[in-house]
This record gives sequence, C-alpha cells and structure tokens, in this order.
Amino acid sequence: MSGDRQEGPAAPSVVRRDVRITAADGVVLAAEVHRPEHPGRRPLLVVPGAWISLPTHEVASARRLRALAASGYVVVAYDPRGFRRSGGSVDMAGPEDVGDVSRVIDWAVAHAGADPSRIGLLAESYGAAVSLNAAAFDPRVKAVAALSGWTDLVGSQWRNGARPSTVGLFQELVGRLNGRFDERLSAAFADLRRGGTGSHAWARQRSARTHVARLNRHAPAVLLGNEWDDPLVPAGQTGEFLDLLQGPKQLHMRPGGHGDSVNPTLGPLAGASLWDEAVAWVDRYVADTAEGPAGPAVVLRSRTSGALEHHPSWAALRHADRQVPLTPLRRADDAHLVAGIPSAAESGPFPASGALDALGGHQPALLPLLVPPAAAVWAGAPLRAPHALRGAARVTGRLTADATSGTLIAHLYDVDAVGRARLLTHAPYSFRDRPAHRPLDFRIPLPATAWDLPAGHRLAVVLDTVDHRYASDSPLGALLTVHTGATRLTAPLTPLPRH
Repeated sequence: MSGDRQEGPAAPSVVRRDVRITAADGVVLAAEVHRPEHPGRRPLLVVPGAWISLPTHEVASARRLRALAASGYVVVAYDPRGFRRSGGSVDMAGPEDVGDVSRVIDWAVAHAGADPSRIGLLAESYGAAVSLNAAAFDPRVKAVAALSGWTDLVGSQWRNGARPSTVGLFQELVGRLNGRFDERLSAAFADLRRGGTGSHAWARQRSARTHVARLNRHAPAVLLGNEWDDPLVPAGQTGEFLDLLQGPKQLHMRPGGHGDSVNPTLGPLAGASLWDEAVAWVDRYVADTAEGPAGPAVVLRSRTSGALEHHPSWAALRHADRQVPLTPLRRADDAHLVAGIPSAAESGPFPASGALDALGGHQPALLPLLVPPAAAVWAGAPLRAPHALRGAARVTGRLTADATSGTLIAHLYDVDAVGRARLLTHAPYSFRDRPAHRPLDFRIPLPATAWDLPAGHRLAVVLDTVDHRYASDSPLGALLTVHTGATRLTAPLTPLPRH
C-alpha cells in the first residue's frame, strides 16, 4: 500500500491513501481510504463502486468522500471485484461480493481506525445492490443508504414476461468495458438476450428481496432512493421492498432516470441531490449525530409540481385506485395491430430520457397520429377537477393473435384538450407458446409515477407493438387484435384542490 498523503485545501484535515485488500478467495480489491487526520476510532462507511465510472463521476465522488471524512468518518471506497482496478470477475452482487464487503469491514477495523460498533454502507447503482445484500449477511452493519440499486434483479430484467432490448445491451456493453465477465455472467446475459429463464434462480440470489428475512433479523436502518423513469429499476420495485422491511426505513422517489437524483448536476435541478439525504441517514444511524425524527417512510417528489409529499408506506398509495372508463379514439369493435410497425408512442431516447425527465422534459406525442395498424388508443373523459396520480396504474384487456407468441407495449398519457400528450409511464407485455387465434386475457402493471393532471385533461392508454427498450416476441407482420370492450385502466387518482 502507498503512504498517506494529505488532500488539498478543500479538506485540510483529511488524509487519503490507496490500499489493496485481499478477499477471502485471494482476489485483490483496489480501495481508497479517506479519514480524519487525527487518530482515534471513527465511524466507518464502506462505499462499493458503481457499474460504470466516468471522469465526472470520479471528480464528484472524490469531493464527496473527502467531505464525509472531514465530518469524522473513516471512508473505504473500493472497486467491486471484476471492475476497473480490482481483480477477479464480476459477481453481480452475489455471494462473493457480499463476502468482500465483510472483508473490507474487517480490514478497516484492523488497519484504518474504524469503530466496529458504528458501521454503515453508502452506495449508488450497482454498489447499492451489493450493499443491501451485504447488510443481510453481516449483522455489524447498522445502516445502509442504497441509491438507484435493484432489489429484485429478475424484476429489473423482465417486465410482464418481456425482456429488455437496448437497455440490456447497454448494460452488458458498459459492464464489459468497465469490468471482466466470467462464463457464468456471460451465460446469464446471453440467456436474457434470447429470452431464456434459466438464470432466474441465479438472479434471485442476487436480489435483496430474497434476503429480506435476514435483513429484518438484523434490522439495519435502510434508506432507499430511486427515480420515476429509471429503465433498470422500474418505479415501484423499491417501494414494494420497503414495505417488507421491519427496521428503520425510508424511500425517496425523485424525477429522472437511473442515478440522476444522485448526479451532482442533475440532482439539485430536480430538487436537491439524494446524496444529501443519504449522508443525513448515516449521520443519524451510524455516527449518531443527527437530531430530530427520521421522518415518514415514503417521500415523493412530483414530476410536475416538484413538491415533496410524505406517505406512511408504499401500500398507502393504492388506496386511491379507481377504474377509469375508457372510450376508443376510433370507433370500432376491436383494434387490429400489425406487429413491427412503429408508432409515435415511444418511451423516449434511452439513456437521455431520464435526464430530460429530471429537467422537466416529458416524452410528447399527438394522439390523432396514433392509428391502427401501428397503434390503438383508448381515452378517459376529461377531468372536471385537477387530480393527482400517485403510484402504479395497470391496464387489463383481452387479445387474440394469429401467432403463438407476441408482445404489446402499453403507454399511459396525460392528454390536453387538443390531443397533445405527455408520457407518464410505459411497460411491455409478452406471451409465448400460446395457441394461436385463441383469446388471451392480459394484465400490464405499469411502473409507478407521481403526476398532477389539470382540469380538462384526460388519461389515455396507447397500445402498440414496437419500442426500442424492449425485445419483441411477435413475428414481423403478425396480427394482434385487442378487444375494445375488454380494455380497462385502473389508476390511483385523487382530487386536488383548485387554485
């Protein structure tokens, strides 16, 4: 390991050093230690790194780690195995990653002056998933702040029987550029590309939801943060996980895409970076320096007004569920869609759409342009008063296909009086190996959102067969007939006071 070197004037009381920590199986992990200059037992924060590390991320991370150390923490940030300077192969937050966190804690207690009774984990994205899983297996961890991490890897990769397209390929490409895949991980991504389910058990082992009983046994204080337009962690996944936890807990939901609420530039523009909330959380439960109550279990920031809202649980949002009567935009008994014909209903340009959402730019469409055989539209009546949509809507219906497999994409829009639409949420639905020409009932839960609809606006459901984010199981040119009379929308709507 190299010797200590004092940081610059921004953090005069902090020293930093690069170290190598040997994991239980001999893999060497590259880490950096930031700590106060003066000796003494200090609370420990372990920070596993993310899937990708860009130069801008590294600059912001260095500043944040110095600030944590200047406030009194020993901070050990490291590249997870298989990534960047660390040895080994990517474990995808599996058992080896879990063991590595415990090994880093052991090292910090033995060599960096860390207090074994005050230990926390703070990370984003991939490191957040590693941290949640590690906290389930190491009872020394008092608190976890997990920002933009998955809690259900199968649910992140598969949506209503459909698998990702560009999102999955992007994740795999970035992973290979930043790290080293072994045969098992390569096989898991290959299985995902071809629509196989053989890796589901492997993925569940790498999901905090699988280990929730262990987390509840140890009861660390868990802070979760996610974004409404996260393409890797669908909004609602962390909320459902939060309700399973029995210890101190809190969830923050913010506008943006994956990690945007932690981004030092985009985060404040979307209403303050979640990093500040994470630091306050570990101050309270690790350093024991925060004062006052921790606050409500769920803190939402609206995508339209930007206002903060407090809710006692994620399940509490479901009390507003109501059925929205729908009428087809074009009068017809059924809607006939031809698979593979693109429509103007789109999820938005990945990966930029999340940043646009954080900045208030929402994917538009013109309802009159959405016509069969590319798309079919059903709309509710104009709202007589402003309403808040908080939580997850769902679309149900019946279809008949002339092929044994197929894919639908459901989009939910806020539509004004002249037909201009803004996308609220979207999700795919796929079926396989079903008898052709036989009616099939479908149910499409949509990712949650927080959106205010003005009086005179209406909700609209658009179904089509193509979106670049999702792989299609429909043969090109296959006919999917959606039965208009069976199409239903259920949405969590509550009236808002008029201003």
